[in-house]
Amino acid sequence: MSSWLDSDRAPEAGWPRAAVRILTACMLLLAAAAGWLVLTRPVHRIEGDFLQREDRSVADAWLLEQLQQPVAETRARAYLALGRIQGRSAAGLLVRGMADPAASVRAAAAFAAGNVFDARLGGAPPERAVTEALTTLLADDERLAVARAVGALGKMQVPAAAPGIMRSAAPIATSMTALMRIEARDAKDFVLEYLDSDDQDSRWAAALAASYLHFAGDAAIRARLLPLLSDDNEFVRAAALRASARTDPDEQLVELIRANLEHPDPKVRFEAAYTLGRLAGEAAASEPPAAEPALKQAPLETVRGPLLEGADYQRVAKTIGVRLRMSTSLGDFDIELDYDQAPLTSEHFRRLAQGGAFDGARFFAVRPNGYAAAGQGMQLIRSELNPKPFLRGSLGLLRQGGESGGGFFLCATALPLADGRYVNFGRLVSGDQRLDSIAAGATVHSIREVP
Repeated sequence: MSSWLDSDRAPEAGWPRAAVRILTACMLLLAAAAGWLVLTRPVHRIEGDFLQREDRSVADAWLLEQLQQPVAETRARAYLALGRIQGRSAAGLLVRGMADPAASVRAAAAFAAGNVFDARLGGAPPERAVTEALTTLLADDERLAVARAVGALGKMQVPAAAPGIMRSAAPIATSMTALMRIEARDAKDFVLEYLDSDDQDSRWAAALAASYLHFAGDAAIRARLLPLLSDDNEFVRAAALRASARTDPDEQLVELIRANLEHPDPKVRFEAAYTLGRLAGEAAASEPPAAEPALKQAPLETVRGPLLEGADYQRVAKTIGVRLRMSTSLGDFDIELDYDQAPLTSEHFRRLAQGGAFDGARFFAVRPNGYAAAGQGMQLIRSELNPKPFLRGSLGLLRQGGESGGGFFLCATALPLADGRYVNFGRLVSGDQRLDSIAAGATVHSIREVP
């Protein structure tokens, strides 16, 4: 072969040497491409393989091999799946993932660790190696890895991590959420710093933290909260009103709160009325609405068996843009399911809806400036926890201990304390103007796929 390529003419055919070289180069490129496809497989095929293992709760040799793949995103996906399947037994591998050269892999391993060792799920505290790896990530050069580590330490409720969280480069909203989960009473100065931030998201997060951590009684915090009762952003106003419910009233405070009773935004009006009621000592306002949809429900049966079979995994892995129309006694709401972040959950919900499982259901729990929950008794499904934040219009699953199901909820506002703890699997794409009108007892006539 080498003598043929080195010759001036190809044997018998009489091809020029340049043509032979071009042909050979093309063949080599095609062979390399074929090898690459065999090695990596199309993205949807790989995702389908991950889904099959998550659906069947199987961590086999193939899944462990993906932790060694040269493509960083494949390794990251493998760590997420490993955390969902193996739970605490995956601790050692997750620690290794948090030291991976790729930031996306470190972030995925940190997120998975937060899910596995969430203090709300009970059980033994996380292994020391896990908390040490997460603490190390607080100084990571990549902000995504830092943010995921902050979120994980917050869910794990590690008090010693609070100072590092406050010094980290994580987004302020992420840090405030973690401090709320840790119940960091020494975070008052940190909250105070951001109450008058130029960034509205930071002001909002700081006001939420001031409310949740009961800081409004502090004179300096109270002074910073007062201007926020007239803030241009309605989310900031609502959070500041909620925080002010736990302070001693005076004429100036009451006047500012009363001014919000006529605000055009429903959540601001609700918080103003609630705060005035609490300051007046009304029994109905003694406890604020829950910060996340942790509702008391009758226990359901254990998680059902595998949802999909055979080629369905690959089909679901390729699915995007599925829309459902929820017809209610208040009008229609159109929802887009998120097959990218939560494909099994989206497919499960779509199948239940198409089969009429939600026909005639009622919204059984509604929290103004919070969420509206319906579909009580919905089957459980393995949790596909993901980092997508819960914003106004987000669609999530309720929880039954470590599993998801029993109902779904629509967010009427951002719910940071639900982030990473509930499965976010869709969003409202129409009907937002009716979202604040949902009241307990409102009926879901049907949920069907939009052609």
